[in-house]
Amino acid sequence: MVVPMPDGVVNPYVLAAAHIAGVDRIFKVGGAQAVAALAYGTASVPRVDKITGPGNIYVATAKRLVFGTVDIDMIAGPSEILVINDGSGDPAHIAADLLSQAEHDELAAAILITTDEAFGQRVASELERQLVQLSRASIARQSIDSYGAIILARDLDEAVEFSNRIAPEHLELAVDDPFALLPKIRHAGAIFLGHHTPEAAGDYLAGPNHTLPTGGSARFFSPLGVEDFVKKSSLICFSKEGLERLGASVIKIAELEGLEAHAKSVSIRLNTK
Repeated sequence: MVVPMPDGVVNPYVLAAAHIAGVDRIFKVGGAQAVAALAYGTASVPRVDKITGPGNIYVATAKRLVFGTVDIDMIAGPSEILVINDGSGDPAHIAADLLSQAEHDELAAAILITTDEAFGQRVASELERQLVQLSRASIARQSIDSYGAIILARDLDEAVEFSNRIAPEHLELAVDDPFALLPKIRHAGAIFLGHHTPEAAGDYLAGPNHTLPTGGSARFFSPLGVEDFVKKSSLICFSKEGLERLGASVIKIAELEGLEAHAKSVSIRLNTK
């Protein structure tokens, strides 16, 4: 594991979590330089086969650059949240959820799509009230000003259509009946259902892994999971009779592609008798 060291100190809680998870080697380096060290190897950091985990725009870009030299899980970061709302629930809760992502990074995105204009205005007021109380207020302010939005939709179908176009990392269905809306969601990293499921629950406690696709990549990436650490091989075995029965088709397709030696590798076996 590589771990950043703000102010030169390793967070002891991170070390405790690593111990519980069975990590036996930790390198005190983070950011894009950690990605490079893992991908290419250094005198002290061994080269690896796969790099996983989220990060800021520099980490995400570094992972994109080394992909092919090593495998990566996905492009994960900067953080995003999109909330779909039907006018139900508490505006203070929605504002808090939006700020929970805005405080991550100046490049984080926090978007509310609501079908109730008055509710959206109340959320906007709550955002301003809560933002000034944050210890990371300057970061959250930059995020909200640059990448925050409150959008009024005609109905929930339009809200879902817009969400599917964005393919957000975190999607909260803050509506009266989230399970009725769920079948219409096609693209999202993690989906949080109902007014009592804040995104932070997924960050810290809920079961699924919380390394999630961002930047619209939820259209083709899934959350990090056990399957990301499983490598598969294809197994092919023909009997003599099987090759005799199907070999002519292989030869034909090879000839259509103009690859004579491919065709020969089959025909030479069929002609041995």
